[in-house]
Amino acid sequence: MPLSGHLDVAPIASRLPVLKDLDTPAWPLPHAEVLQLAWEVSDDTLALLPRAMHPAVPSYATVCVTCYSESPIGPFNVALVRLMGRAGAHPRGYVLGAIASTPDAVRALRERWGFPAELGSVALMRYHDQIRAAVTRRGEAILEAALVNPEPISGADVQYIHSVTLARLEDGERTGPLLVQVDPHYTFHKAERGRPKLYRFERDAWNAGPLTPLHPIAASFTACDTDLPQIRFVMDADVPVAQGTRKIR
Repeated sequence: MPLSGHLDVAPIASRLPVLKDLDTPAWPLPHAEVLQLAWEVSDDTLALLPRAMHPAVPSYATVCVTCYSESPIGPFNVALVRLMGRAGAHPRGYVLGAIASTPDAVRALRERWGFPAELGSVALMRYHDQIRAAVTRRGEAILEAALVNPEPISGADVQYIHSVTLARLEDGERTGPLLVQVDPHYTFHKAERGRPKLYRFERDAWNAGPLTPLHPIAASFTACDTDLPQIRFVMDADVPVAQGTRKIR
């Protein structure tokens, strides 16, 4: 039998983002910059993962920091911490925490795609030997990390795993917590790789409970055109995805 997550969503349902509906239009987001860093993490993370999902083996997590220079609500930056796993046979990144740099971005990410976004400062800085990310919330540093010694690669060598968020939907047809698949498209114009380095990680600020970063895996930086897409699939958070998936479009 495959391992499954242990997260009981009922006690946290009242704190989840509430989706307006499932008909949000896609947002084209050209000229974005994405820094993604991955680490193996401690194995005691099943309590963080919804029951509909299976853990990655070995367990690992990603930090993803994106600067959107153009959007329907103006420029904004977002930082995500994701626990990686599978929805059925498909690899997915379950979003534990999200920080966005503007109030409009916080509102849109929560209401349109179900991200657990909070307001904070998200910065991406380039130096000669590293590309560094810094995130603060309520004036406190909660993440400092970097891609060290960047070197150019082909965009064909980069693959971003889609995210799933946990949110509530109350539309008369289906109420309660749902997993929402968020699957952007990417056109890469530049790509680099290096080694991830973690300077600061405040677990509680990212709803990351027992998650402890251990061994670095990989880091990449890209310049790309991307989007925040229309919602295509939602899943029951407590039921295996083969039985609990609903196709929206």
